[in-house]
Amino acid sequence: MAKPPRNSNSPSVTGQSAPPPKTTIQLQSQEWKGSLPPPDALARFDQIVPNGAERIFKMVELEQTARIESENAGLHASIRDIKRGQYLGAAISVIAICAAVYTAYLGAHWSIPCALVGVSILGIVRAIVSPNARDNSH
Repeated sequence: MAKPPRNSNSPSVTGQSAPPPKTTIQLQSQEWKGSLPPPDALARFDQIVPNGAERIFKMVELEQTARIESENAGLHASIRDIKRGQYLGAAISVIAICAAVYTAYLGAHWSIPCALVGVSILGIVRAIVSPNARDNSH
């Protein structure tokens, strides 16, 4: 007796079913540089979310405002640091000069007033000649 032909979709004699059909998944991705998407993407956002493009513009504007405020705060802090350094340098120099004059008045060896004035003057000259030496070392 001849065996009937086996259908590939019908269960086999052993009770196992045929493998499921293959599924194809297609993934699409889009990215852009900068804060705003291109106009066609903005139009699609408007279709998906009411006022989507307007909300994106508002978000970008708020982010830009926050970035500008942060940069300004950093600049103001840097200016305060520079002024503080100048005031401290001037105060130390005045103190060193006063100490040099006082030690000379008391009759100290000539090297002591020279050292007191020389160290502060060398520090000032170094700061004037290479003001960015500290920044370049990083």
